Amino acid sequence: MIGPWRKKIQDERAEVVIVGTGAGGATAARVLAEKGIDVLMLEEGPRLHTKNRPRDIIGALSSAMRGAGTQTTAGLAPMPLMQGSCVGGSTAINSGIIWRLPEDVREDWIKNHGLAPLLERSEMDRIYETIEDELEVETTGDDVLGGNAAMMRRASDLMGLPGKSMERNAGRCEGSSQCLQGCPNERRRSMDVSFVPTAQRFGARLQTLRRVDRLWIERGKVVGVLGSVMDPETRKPEARFRVRAEHVVVSAGVVHTPGILLRSGMRGMVGRRFQAHPGAAIVGQFPEPVRMTFGATQGYEVPLRHLGYKLESLSLPPELLAARLPGVGKEWQKRMGMMDHYAQWCAQVRMQAKGRIYSGPGGAPIAVYEPTSDDLRKAQEAMVLLMRMMFRAGATEVYPGITGLPEVLTSEAMLDEHAHRKWKRGAIHLVASHLFGTAVAGHDPKQSVVDPTLTSHKYRNLSVMDASVFPTNLGVNPQHSINAIVWRAAELLADVRKRSKAA
Repeated sequence: MIGPWRKKIQDERAEVVIVGTGAGGATAARVLAEKGIDVLMLEEGPRLHTKNRPRDIIGALSSAMRGAGTQTTAGLAPMPLMQGSCVGGSTAINSGIIWRLPEDVREDWIKNHGLAPLLERSEMDRIYETIEDELEVETTGDDVLGGNAAMMRRASDLMGLPGKSMERNAGRCEGSSQCLQGCPNERRRSMDVSFVPTAQRFGARLQTLRRVDRLWIERGKVVGVLGSVMDPETRKPEARFRVRAEHVVVSAGVVHTPGILLRSGMRGMVGRRFQAHPGAAIVGQFPEPVRMTFGATQGYEVPLRHLGYKLESLSLPPELLAARLPGVGKEWQKRMGMMDHYAQWCAQVRMQAKGRIYSGPGGAPIAVYEPTSDDLRKAQEAMVLLMRMMFRAGATEVYPGITGLPEVLTSEAMLDEHAHRKWKRGAIHLVASHLFGTAVAGHDPKQSVVDPTLTSHKYRNLSVMDASVFPTNLGVNPQHSINAIVWRAAELLADVRKRSKAA
């Protein structure tokens, strides 16, 4: 039955309409608006002003995350896919970790995917420097490193590992350890407090609670987007809207960008080559206080890309940490009394598996993804290393959170008893927030969705500007690479728009 809300239609116009306000969409808007282009940003989620965001982690993530964090892959061992659904997208709920595109990835994309127009080194360096200045990128200082990260540094030093303090877009960090809830004093330069308001100062418009359902296509040409206005309380559709535009930029994320394209009748490589850089975490108890409630949420890392993973400190708020503690009754209560003595570290695994996004019932995207046996081997190797690091740093108890292992390990020798047994897929509780592919860029229309300028092979007035266009898994945190590559693509699009107006 068609509800009465479908009878209400709101019409808008723009030169360029951008779907999504995350790392891709916000960057595109910021660049295009500065060039004098009439830009309209559409965001499915709300604008969460920092001062009004809940401080408890459950309330904060429920309000800012897609499906309140319940979005997962399909299958017997679902993997949560953590994505933001608010102004700023996933940048509003991440820790601000900054990595430039690794050189081996840049060379591979140029050689094997034809992306030289996007990745010329001097242009990328220029753009990185601009972004790093605007987003206040700095190395995490010792004054805000915090006990969790400092403990990882201790372990790294003791074991001779190549650890380092993280580069983050939070040069004025105060160590509140609340990145995931939204920095209380806006010290972390996520897109909602940086590129989105900058784009607005240049004249861009923003409409929230606008879910784009599909492209608006007439006579074989994209003329805009069609979607639903969402009720702010129920997040259910209450009206329809359409935006007529000369150019459409889809930046809805690796899961939902292909969903929009599939619902619009696009096929070929749309939804294929879905890749992930998932992680799993280990908690350890130490005799001295760690105090995860102070310091950068993530401040220290051990990059081991040559082995297929990187290790990171990740401070948890008390509500989530409590759920990671083993035991019941008095045993659990005793561990709760040690809340200041826990550290948590995670491993991000550069997996080679390739999945797919399908269009499910009602057009909702369904992610199918299964790590390979080698991916799982790397995950096990990384997690064993994390636990070994904890014991070397002085942990008295380590909580693996791995099905089939003891809930509590009390020594490195006890770890060794289980380290070489092959862990099953469902035993490792993986979570993915770094996603790639599904609308890949390339010179060959048969093997890609968009060309080396991120323009659709099929529709010349359609672009995709988010991590969907990445042909391969980076093996590092992707936000900075998204910012830079989209910045360059938006500059090229602005040039096209300028020539179109002059013609």
